[in-house]
Amino acid sequence: MKKHAIHSLAILLLAACQVGAQASVPEQEETRPLAAKLDGDAIVLEDAARAYISVEEVGSSSTGVSIRAPARLAFRDNAVSRVGAPIPARVMKLHVRVGDKVRPGDPLATLASPDASGYHAELARAKVELTAANDAFSRQADMLAKGVGREYEKVTAEMRVKDAEERVRAAKRDVSLLGKSFGGTVIVTSQIEGTVLRRSATVGAQVDPDGEPLYEIGNPKDLWVVADVFQDDLPMVKEGAVVTVELASKSGKVEGEVASVGALLDTAVRRAPVYVDIKAKDLEGLKAGMFARASIRGEATEGITVPVGAVLIKDGDQPVVYLENGKGGFVRRDVEIGHAYEDRVQVVSGLQPGERVAIKGALLIDGAANQLL
Repeated sequence: MKKHAIHSLAILLLAACQVGAQASVPEQEETRPLAAKLDGDAIVLEDAARAYISVEEVGSSSTGVSIRAPARLAFRDNAVSRVGAPIPARVMKLHVRVGDKVRPGDPLATLASPDASGYHAELARAKVELTAANDAFSRQADMLAKGVGREYEKVTAEMRVKDAEERVRAAKRDVSLLGKSFGGTVIVTSQIEGTVLRRSATVGAQVDPDGEPLYEIGNPKDLWVVADVFQDDLPMVKEGAVVTVELASKSGKVEGEVASVGALLDTAVRRAPVYVDIKAKDLEGLKAGMFARASIRGEATEGITVPVGAVLIKDGDQPVVYLENGKGGFVRRDVEIGHAYEDRVQVVSGLQPGERVAIKGALLIDGAANQLL
């Protein structure tokens, strides 16, 4: 977490160095050394420079963390249907185009398949065999009741009935997997209500169950926000947490809550998906794939926090602050930082409640220290 916080802090401080240093320090200070002196380990600035320094007394408090993350709108897992061919076949007709709205049961494509004819023929044969087996069993049962039949032949006929029933069940199951079908014709239908997102089939093409789906259908009313949260921030994200979402295509902000936290981490960017529910009325006019930015309210963090501008990075990776010593001087203090959020950063160690930290003008003090030390 420390490396991530230092990295985030360094980016913020770089911007501060480029803009804040010029805006805060009088122009003439760039051409002459700052008037400052050493008082033991303390840096004492002249009164003119002291006017650009602000200090804050730090204290221990419980601070809510706001975690910002890039996000996007996406279909829920059950809101997308990829419709493929149920059997090897040839496409004879396509009934819908991309952008068309469909409902459950609406025809999507008509296929021709010799295998489908075989399934229907097998079902017809199985039904005929079952009828014959039932007739044979009835005769044997009647003969046995009249005293002219044998128990063995009745049991054999009963076993043939059960075998025929199983073949009928298997044949019906095969035919049902085809969906709407008759003879060698299969009509592929939609299983959900939604909009046709993609059509990969063409008339005359040969298709099979292991090939590319014929259609992809999505329900535009069943979306959620997927925020990509950095790995170090994940422990602070809990289900039910309040989320503020800024949508690039919509003015204003909408609120939602964390529905679940993804279990898999994208190793390339060290982020994991956080799924956010937002109200149906806020989804009007939105489409899957739109970009957004999420601000997730994390669990409260106990400890000391200071403004980002109070912390400087020295020697590549060492965070430092400058403390007021009560005599008009400032002393450098090495600190260990935790999570950086919004305009403040958590200080894990190095500071005690009640100490006064330079929160504005720390760069000015550091520049004087570089001249004197």
